[in-house]
Amino acid sequence: MGFLSGAYGKLQAGRLVRDIQHQLTSVNRRIRRVTRDMHQKQKMYQSQERNMKLQMQNQMRMFIGVGLQNYMQKAAAGGNEELANQFAAYGNMFGLAVNGADMSNAGLGLFGSTKDMSIMSAASTAYSTLQQQAQMQYTQAMTRWENMHEMQEQADLDALKDLEEDLQSEKDSLESRLQIAKAEYDAKKQEEKDGAKSLQPDYTGQG
Repeated sequence: MGFLSGAYGKLQAGRLVRDIQHQLTSVNRRIRRVTRDMHQKQKMYQSQERNMKLQMQNQMRMFIGVGLQNYMQKAAAGGNEELANQFAAYGNMFGLAVNGADMSNAGLGLFGSTKDMSIMSAASTAYSTLQQQAQMQYTQAMTRWENMHEMQEQADLDALKDLEEDLQSEKDSLESRLQIAKAEYDAKKQEEKDGAKSLQPDYTGQG
């Protein structure tokens, strides 16, 4: 009976070992896929954040450019050509599009077309105000976007992390079962071997 029991047990244990190994291969494949998805998600969110910051910065520059143009037009409409050209000079120095400006004077450089300190101060104050307003809008908009972006990113990554943890737990369980199954296989193999020995004829006459 030892031989038959061992042979049958070895067969069953061998099947179990192969089945568990197959499950482990599948789980490892899924873990690698989840890990890859997490890295791709992180890269995607980082790229989105960089792009959004660039967009916001461009909008901030546009806001300042439009503001300078409005100031310039109001100054020109009031007959203050020097002040209008100072606004154009600010736009020129910072690479902002200020349409309709007399760039022949602005091209001389900032403050190149006037020595009137009151005009310089008015232009400087107006530009600083535009900068502050643009920066405040940029900060508020980015804060709102980053909060929403962070919540979405956290939700996506947490879901993947939970899945990864579940798969890792499943992997640990399978590896533990595999060790037990292999031990059972080795034990039944030895039982089969011992049983085969007991079936061999005894030629010594010692029974």
